[in-house]
Amino acid sequence: MSALRSYALLVKWQGLRSKGFLPFAIVIQAFFSLGIVVGFPLLFPEMDETTILYLATGAPAITLITMGLVAVPQVVAQAKTEGTLDYMRTLPIPRVVYLLADLTVQLAIVLPGVVFGVVIAALWFDLPLRPSALVVPSVILVVLTATAVGYGLAAILPPLMANLLSQVLVVLVFMFSPLNFPAERMPDWLAALHAVLPIQAMGEVLRGALAPQAFPLTAGAFAMLAAWAVGSFLVTWRILARRG
Repeated sequence: MSALRSYALLVKWQGLRSKGFLPFAIVIQAFFSLGIVVGFPLLFPEMDETTILYLATGAPAITLITMGLVAVPQVVAQAKTEGTLDYMRTLPIPRVVYLLADLTVQLAIVLPGVVFGVVIAALWFDLPLRPSALVVPSVILVVLTATAVGYGLAAILPPLMANLLSQVLVVLVFMFSPLNFPAERMPDWLAALHAVLPIQAMGEVLRGALAPQAFPLTAGAFAMLAAWAVGSFLVTWRILARRG
């Protein structure tokens, strides 16, 4: 069987296997965006245009990141506990094909919530968002990076540790990441941490793609995300291949 046919069949199989989870996950992602757009402004007595743009572009960023760094490790940990991951390793298909199929399904889950978040933010704040031509590759790169990192964490760690770490990452993403506020507001030690982690770069890429008139889109952020995505993908692939 060719790698392309194996990939298509695996995407279909993963979709059918997750058919009870998919609608629920899509709705949850939409509620994430809605909560940020509608709820976060309650923290500010007055908001200027910059703050509004941070909230409007931060909502889809948080939706993408939480799906990749929080939900994916939990799903993979469950697959390891159930034995589903071990079963997939017994199939006569390349490990990289299985990994790519899984990442494709995660991309399909998260994209509707991102679109919903952008539309709600534009309508709620009456924003004339003018996304750049790089919005599609930017979203895909952020999704691939977040899901690859999340998948790598789940592949390396035992299921219980992966679940616990995902809960810690929820707090990090929501409260201590420069997604809804400028990075300059963080203390120096936290800024230094985010300088090497991919979360800040994810926010910069999405802000620059969704509101290029207000936020610059730098090659450095793209390069960091690409490095994290490729590195996490290779680590996960090697682990799946070695333990197969």
